[in-house]
Amino acid sequence: MYKINNMEPVKVYSPIEDKKIRETLNDSPIWKGLRYHISEVEIAKKNHPILFEYSFKFEGLKMVQFTGVKKLEK
Repeated sequence: MYKINNMEPVKVYSPIEDKKIRETLNDSPIWKGLRYHISEVEIAKKNHPILFEYSFKFEGLKMVQFTGVKKLEK
């Protein structure tokens, strides 16, 4: 029997750079500070010269994996 992988990729945008996110995944400052959904990226870009695009995988509402980060500049 095969397990169906239902992990959903999610991107979160934040002006906060968390260099230790792999260690502080659930307690990262991005969850307590400014963060944006992909639908809010254009607004976020107007307010912040630098954004970080954090990629995660979720199972339902539970975050299960950090998959990467990209720096976005104007």
